Amino acid sequence: MRDNHTLSELERGNTVSGAWLLSHSARSAEVLSRTDLDWVGVDAEHAPYSPDRVEHVVRAIEPGATPIVRLPSVERAVSGATKHALDVGAQGVIVPSVESAAEAEAVVRSAYFPPAGERGVAGTTRANGYGEAFDEHVRDTAAETLVAVQIESPAGVESVDEIVAVDGIDVAFVGENDLSAVLGHPGETDRPAVRTAVERVRDAAVERGVVPGIAGRTPAERAERAERGFRFFLLGADLRFMRRGVDAFLSGSTGE
Repeated sequence: MRDNHTLSELERGNTVSGAWLLSHSARSAEVLSRTDLDWVGVDAEHAPYSPDRVEHVVRAIEPGATPIVRLPSVERAVSGATKHALDVGAQGVIVPSVESAAEAEAVVRSAYFPPAGERGVAGTTRANGYGEAFDEHVRDTAAETLVAVQIESPAGVESVDEIVAVDGIDVAFVGENDLSAVLGHPGETDRPAVRTAVERVRDAAVERGVVPGIAGRTPAERAERAERGFRFFLLGADLRFMRRGVDAFLSGSTGE
């Protein structure tokens, strides 16, 4: 079993940072994994990743960073997408728009082998060394699997205390873009209603020993939010980094 670096850092009380991979590019995945990022997230919610492409980019992320897959929805997660992502070597999943304890419980069951969960046990997968490490994988994989749920709706915020109480949830990540949009202020994350919802998720997570997560798209924002107790950070996406790099170069703000 490979150690899950991101999960280990969180268990030590440290903060971690990662980025979405939207481009489908194995080379971009490899470049991101060679930076100081702790995790790289294959964003299958907002980019059309096929299962075989997920496997391809997970290979490229290893071993420099923790490969995590953001799944398209709760429904897809529990109907097989979690199993497929973990079978090809992902070390964690992020599930969007979780709105109840029942949904959180279903996500957890999809991520763990029996008796803790309902994940199907296959004899030959990439994650178990194509059968060579079957026993070790079945025995130890739960300790190296990160399960994150996104809270990004009023219903999710209202149920957050019950959601984070579900055994097996490691991270409660606030989806500010969706949350601010649903609250009538798309992108305006400093609005009082949005900040109140964000703080409620953070407080509930901390109280239950779950790691609160959120975006930290600038060093200043990340530092400020770390001061407020957040420890799992999204810094941005590969395509955004590419555009920012070109803009910075053309504006003369970089020496490269």
